[in-house]
Amino acid sequence: MIATAADGTRLHYIVEGSGPPLVLVGGKTSNIEGAWWRYIPALSPRVKIIALDNRGAGASDKPDAPYTTGLMADDALAVLTAAGETSAHWFGISLGGMILQQLALDHPEAVRSLILGATHCGGERQPAGGAADTSVVEGALRRHANLYDARFIADHPDWVAADATHFGKMPLHAIVRQDQAVKHHNLCDRLSRIRQPVLILHGRQDRMVPLARGEELQRALPNARLRVLDPAGHQFHSEQFPTVVRLVQNFVAEVERERA
Repeated sequence: MIATAADGTRLHYIVEGSGPPLVLVGGKTSNIEGAWWRYIPALSPRVKIIALDNRGAGASDKPDAPYTTGLMADDALAVLTAAGETSAHWFGISLGGMILQQLALDHPEAVRSLILGATHCGGERQPAGGAADTSVVEGALRRHANLYDARFIADHPDWVAADATHFGKMPLHAIVRQDQAVKHHNLCDRLSRIRQPVLILHGRQDRMVPLARGEELQRALPNARLRVLDPAGHQFHSEQFPTVVRLVQNFVAEVERERA
C-alpha cells in the first residue's frame, strides 16, 4: 500500500492483524522486511500492525533532498491516516525512535504510547569506545559486530545470518540524507513535554548508541520506564526477540487498559 506525504513522496506501508494499532518505524537504512520480519507474524495476532518504509528506504521514494526527523514524523502520520487510524502505539528503533520523539511533540493526539529502542534525543556525546572485539566471531559475520553483541554472533551464527538475508540496500544519496536527519536531531530539552507512557528498550552492550543515552531518555521523559536487555547490542530486538515481543505486548495491553 502507498501513502503520499505532503511533498508528494510516496511511502510504502503494510497493514496486518487486528486489535489496537501499533506502528513500526525502523532505523537508518532499514526497511520493513529488514527490521520487522520476525515481529510482524509474532505481534499481528494481538495488535493491528502498521509498518512503513521510511523515505529513502525499501519501496518508498528516495528523494535527494534534505531529510529531518520532523519531516519523517509527518511521513509517519500520513501513513497512520492512510491506514484508517487517528492514534496508535508506536515502536521505533534507532532513527525510528528519534522520529517518534518528534511525532509525539508535533502530533501528540496521534500517540497513545511510545516504545523507543536503541535511540537517543540528539546532541553530541562521547562515543561508546573503541572497535568491537571480533576475536570470537569468524567469517563474513564479523561485519555485523558493531550491530550485535559479538558473543551473540558467535553463539547464534545461523540466527544472525538469517537476519542478514533480510537486510535491504539503499542508494548512497538516501543513506546520506537519513544520516543528516540523525545528525540534526536534538530534542533533549523538549522531552519533558511528552506525557504519554513510554517504554525505553536498550541493549547493555550497544556500541552504536550507548546505554547512557537510553538512561538520559528515561530521566528526560516524565512517564518513561527503561528496560535494559542484557546481553544485547544495537540489534537488541533480534538478540532478545522473545523477551521484546512479550514486553511490547504487555506494554500495549497495559496502556489500553488504562485508556479504557
